[in-house]
Amino acid sequence: MQDSDQNSQLKGVQSCPKQCTLLYVEDNPANVALVAQLIARRGELKFLTAIDGDLGLLLARTCQPAIILMDICLPGKNGYEVLKLLQADPATNFIPVVALSSNAYAHDIAKGIAAGFFRYLTKPYHINELMDALNAALAFACARHCVD
Repeated sequence: MQDSDQNSQLKGVQSCPKQCTLLYVEDNPANVALVAQLIARRGELKFLTAIDGDLGLLLARTCQPAIILMDICLPGKNGYEVLKLLQADPATNFIPVVALSSNAYAHDIAKGIAAGFFRYLTKPYHINELMDALNAALAFACARHCVD
């Protein structure tokens, strides 16, 4: 995607009154690097990463991110197990969790939505689709989490 297209995609987004944190739970460094580049253009988002589900849970509980991007196939706890633990914890159950997964069959997507993921995006994902999901999650998070 060209820079001008990305910039126009972001213009209509209302920012939170303070910087929010996005946590990306992903074990593939190339995927982390790509998303980090995209998030760097979003001045209202601070970017954190976790390489496995256990670290993702720890960071979610201690840093209280506004949004979580979650890979499904992780070492240790998978994305579904982490989501279930996040949903069971009053300190994290309000955080929108967007799945980013290579599991792209219709039944995988339906399973992810039924489990409670805010959105379920398949890899390779389209940048516009990811930005739309982030915008929706950020709007939800700002209403609940990012206000002073």
